[in-house]
Amino acid sequence: MKRQLPIAIAATIGFITLFGWFVEEPTIKSFVDDDATQWFDILASFAMFLGALNLLKMQAMKVIRKQRGWPYAALAIAGFTFSFTAGFIMLGAYSVEITEFSNSASIAPILAGEINQDVLGTQNILSVIPPGDTYTIRAPYFTEGGAESVVEQINAAGGTAEIRAAEWGAHIATRGSLFNWMFRFIFTPLSATMFALLAFFVASASFRAFKIRNFEATLLLISGIIIMLGRVPIGGNISAWFIFYIVVLALAAGVNTWFKNRTYTLIAVVGGLLVVTIAGFITGWPIDQPGIFYLPVLQDWIYNNPNVAGARAIMIGIGLGIFASSIRYILGIEKSYIGE
Repeated sequence: MKRQLPIAIAATIGFITLFGWFVEEPTIKSFVDDDATQWFDILASFAMFLGALNLLKMQAMKVIRKQRGWPYAALAIAGFTFSFTAGFIMLGAYSVEITEFSNSASIAPILAGEINQDVLGTQNILSVIPPGDTYTIRAPYFTEGGAESVVEQINAAGGTAEIRAAEWGAHIATRGSLFNWMFRFIFTPLSATMFALLAFFVASASFRAFKIRNFEATLLLISGIIIMLGRVPIGGNISAWFIFYIVVLALAAGVNTWFKNRTYTLIAVVGGLLVVTIAGFITGWPIDQPGIFYLPVLQDWIYNNPNVAGARAIMIGIGLGIFASSIRYILGIEKSYIGE
């Protein structure tokens, strides 16, 4: 029963979800479009929660046992704890709203330090605000105590100020909140650093992949060079005639390899160079003509035709793989989700 029940549930739900797209039944369509999606979101939320707990457990065991790289594990735990605190425990977004600032000469010295302005500039800012309007310090405070301190100073100087706390949930997206600060000044730079390092790994992998070993590797090498040069400004400054000359020399090398005859090779080189040179003088050497040899045009064609065809083939393969896996789950052939 412990085996049959999960398989029966997975098969039934999978069957309804898959074939619900092909029947015009409102109840089934509602289940497929709404209920199943919500169930997935709920299950995914629990999976994320369990994943977070597993992450903490694994990293904590690494620290306790002082395994290799344990300082990084401690850093991961500290980062997770800080993120969790900034998102779920600390609001971190308290704004100070000034409703009365007629005594701007007394308020300006206090406010200037909070908005990084000089006193005269702060007075000018307050002087242009119409009577009855309020002024809100743009950068929120991480703690309520910090905001209270500023409010007390402004009230003591003859003004009227109060604290406005951001709503829970909205505090994550509030600019300047603790969570937003963490995202902008810790997460974003670290992500940029990681992707910057990734560029070197890609360059290293490209160097290994572009080594000329056979016809396919040569084709990949040429396509890669055209894509890289065509996507940067220097590629637009390379004349199509320069590429034309390279093509002629490459064809001459092919003639030499194919016929192994010096006369034929000489004829191919001289004849090709003469044809290209004469054509260049006739047309006036335009940098982007003939377009078939202009790198930006070439890279556009490669990107929009062979590349798209390959990407679609991969997507079709993925779709067929998903369909085959779904059928295996529905028919009870695939049982890895129950530990078999």
